[in-house]
Amino acid sequence: MTFHALAVDDDPAILEDVKDRLEGLGHTCDCVTCMTCAREHLTGNTYSYILLDLQIPVRYGRKSRIPNGQSLLREIRSMKGYQDIPIIVMTTHGHDSPDLAVEVFRCDGATDFVKKPFPDDGHTLEKAVRDGLDASGRSRPGAVKRSGLATTDPPQPFECGEMVFSPSRVELCEVKICGGPESGMIRRILDELRHTNQHGRFVRYDGGELAKRIGCERGQNGVAEAVAAFRTHVCEVMHDEANVKIDRLHDIILNDRRYGYRLASKITVRDADEPAAPEPAATPRDPAAADDTELNPRQRWALDQLTKNGQLRKAEIVTEFHCSPTTAERDLRDLRRQGRIEFIGPAKTGHWRLARRRTSVSD
Repeated sequence: MTFHALAVDDDPAILEDVKDRLEGLGHTCDCVTCMTCAREHLTGNTYSYILLDLQIPVRYGRKSRIPNGQSLLREIRSMKGYQDIPIIVMTTHGHDSPDLAVEVFRCDGATDFVKKPFPDDGHTLEKAVRDGLDASGRSRPGAVKRSGLATTDPPQPFECGEMVFSPSRVELCEVKICGGPESGMIRRILDELRHTNQHGRFVRYDGGELAKRIGCERGQNGVAEAVAAFRTHVCEVMHDEANVKIDRLHDIILNDRRYGYRLASKITVRDADEPAAPEPAATPRDPAAADDTELNPRQRWALDQLTKNGQLRKAEIVTEFHCSPTTAERDLRDLRRQGRIEFIGPAKTGHWRLARRRTSVSD
């Protein structure tokens, strides 16, 4: 899919730089210099993300003020389809205070911020855009359609996806494909097929064996009918809600005479309360000696809380900054990759803490 951005800044030179950088990513953008023009573009267009300078005028030629940008940010967040869109604030070196940065994150709904003039390494404009799209899910096929915005993009083929199980539902690529155990036979089938054998491959059962495991009185015929109906349902819901094209015979539940029923290898499975994916282990370092210039306000707040209280859970960041759990998880995992923090305990009940320095024999 093509990503289309709206860039708002009262400096034409900055907008030209933004346009060059986004085109380097293969994205397109509309550039405007005031609140009024931004509102007009938001009404008549669809955007994947927004780059916003806070210090902008209401109309061209008038005085630029930071409250104007904050007001526009809140307006965008209240618009249908834009509640979860990445909004990256562009700030000026030495002008915008740390308190202001925290305020736009916590109260106004910004996703991230990047400094002007834009750096060419570290937390670049390009990195902020990619991280924002990843955190919001818009980097996955059909994300614009899931957000409630119109899209003319052709359906994307299903290449791989995560199937997430919770007591009340099963989701594929964040789209509900099945309800809880009360929803019927197909949930029981998925609960059986989600497991892996000693080789790490999904288990396989013929129709008769699977019918016994789920208590289907109609035997393998009942299983076949349930799987066929489920395949049709998944094709429809993934197309309608995610703009993804599913091959009904090869993408979700496979079946052949030799192997029987099994989940496709392109699917990964986890429980909803488990971490999304393990991160490579990082060498812990002293958090007090770390350079914080690349951290966003949520991460700085998290480190501050860990220093004060000794432990932290993702939900605390969500509550403090009114951000999504995905955004909070991304921030924490980024700190773990840097070796600043580590996760302790079971996935359901554990917590984050500051990484402990390893002590060598010579210490």
